[in-house]
Formats: sequence, C-alpha cells, structure tokens
Amino acid sequence: MTSPDTQLLTFLIPGVLALLALVLAGVALMRLGTLRRRLAELETQIALSSEHYRGLSIGAVGQGEQLLRLEQDLARLKNRLEEVASSSDGAGAVFNQAIRMARKGCSAREIMETCGLSEIEADLVVLMHKSGRTE
Repeated sequence: MTSPDTQLLTFLIPGVLALLALVLAGVALMRLGTLRRRLAELETQIALSSEHYRGLSIGAVGQGEQLLRLEQDLARLKNRLEEVASSSDGAGAVFNQAIRMARKGCSAREIMETCGLSEIEADLVVLMHKSGRTE
C-alpha cells in the first residue's frame, strides 16, 4: 500500500504541472497577440513606404521628361539665334556682336546697352553663349 503522502504527491505533481502548462500557454498567447499587432503595424509601414517610393519614382520620371523637353527647347532656341545672327540683315551683325561679348564673359546688362537688345534677348544670348559652356 501507498502512503497518503505518496498519493497526495501523485495527484499534486500532475496538477502543478498542468497549472504551470496553462500559465505558460497564457503567456505564449499574450506574446503571440503582441507579435501579431507589431506585424500588422510593420505591414502598414511597408505599404506606405512602397506607395511613397512609387510616387517618388513617378515624379522622377516626370522631372526627367520635363528636363528633356527643356533641353530640346534650348537647342531649338540656340539654332534659331544662330540663324538670326547669320542672316544678312542688320540684326545678324548685332547678334554676332552680342554672341562674341557673351563668349568673352560680358553680362546681359552690358550686351543690352552695347547692342541695343531687349533684356530677354540679351539674357538668351548670355545663357546660350556664355564662356565656359561645353556645347
């Protein structure tokens, strides 16, 4: 026969182990809930970051296209300015002088005063023919 203490221990140890298992399962479930919430937050942040990246990419492409159009416009204006400068009428000589001045580093204001060009014309000549341009 077994003693009452042994019988008590036979029932008590599995009960304590079962209780301990329940406590550990509860802690694990709470931790799992915390991890699920954190995962949901991170997924939201990734989605937002992805959307921002897409927007920035689209904007960069748009800026590149705009820059290309501006460069094409500038090339057309430069060609037109050179056509006017090489024409046989009096305006050609004025523009030739303005181009030479711009290449020497003169300011648009100096070109306006010397050649009698408008501010826009002088600015355009300086922009397209100033010294140090690599075109």
